[in-house]
Amino acid sequence: MNIIFKTFAAASVIAFSCSASAQVPAINIIVPSTVGGSTDKVARLVAPEFSKELGVPVVVINRPGASGTIGAAAIAKAKPDGQTIGITFDSQATNHLMFKNLSYDTFKSFEYVTLLVSSPHLLVTGKDYKNFKELIDAAKVAPDRISFGSTGLGTSNHLYPLMLGQEAGVSFLPVPYQGGSGTYLADMLAGRFDFSSGSPAFFISQIQAGKLRPLATGGLKRSAMFPDVPTIAESYPGFEASSWIGVIAPAGLSKEISEKYRLAFKKAIESDPLKTRLLDEGFVLEGSTGQEFMEMVRKSSDKFKKIIDEYKLADQ
Repeated sequence: MNIIFKTFAAASVIAFSCSASAQVPAINIIVPSTVGGSTDKVARLVAPEFSKELGVPVVVINRPGASGTIGAAAIAKAKPDGQTIGITFDSQATNHLMFKNLSYDTFKSFEYVTLLVSSPHLLVTGKDYKNFKELIDAAKVAPDRISFGSTGLGTSNHLYPLMLGQEAGVSFLPVPYQGGSGTYLADMLAGRFDFSSGSPAFFISQIQAGKLRPLATGGLKRSAMFPDVPTIAESYPGFEASSWIGVIAPAGLSKEISEKYRLAFKKAIESDPLKTRLLDEGFVLEGSTGQEFMEMVRKSSDKFKKIIDEYKLADQ
């Protein structure tokens, strides 16, 4: 697949502060994705509570582009003093497989602080498919004609549909975008590609408005949000698709600061009304240790390496 895409960096900044700490330097949270996507949404929901827990101002900065590598590079290059951290997503586990000349090392350039949330995927369509079987049957009739949109090369909503195609014995046509809003969302709603998958939080408002239809979920059990929507595993046993969002920092961040931040984020996601909001949008609360988070990233990387190699996706 020969796709050349431009990289870019755009910043959208929002600050959260406590009056008692007006003179305290702000903690910058870099989000390597566009405004409006699931990672951005979680970052902006969690940041105020994180700020309250620490009693210091927090600024969220969007640095999207190149499947998250622009933002990740900015995090890796920052001073490891606790003033700059990142809230990243699942492409953190695959970008080193996709791009050979990254300016950072996925495991050596970062301190893994905590896995915040995970989310079983929801497969949705803006077209006229009535159910999941109809979509698969259409792909069997028209190989490489049934398309899916994704938020970038190497992201989970790019790789999981390819894996689904293998399971189903069909071949889908990838249509990658740069980020999870703007043109991607407009084209999805206009039915310019057949389906997409990702966190329910990104799709929920459009589903409620009747503009998108859920066809299947990526969890092993049916979602409490969509009990009438089958899992992919009901058709293809064992198939599971999910995404995740977690906190990283520049390598060299002290264990004391890392643990302090981990606990603050854990308390933030477990506090109401944020906890209820996250659960209502289909997220699973995690709050892992840094070591558990890094091990999960390694396992995700191993999981996706085969599909990346098979489709020759590296260095696209």
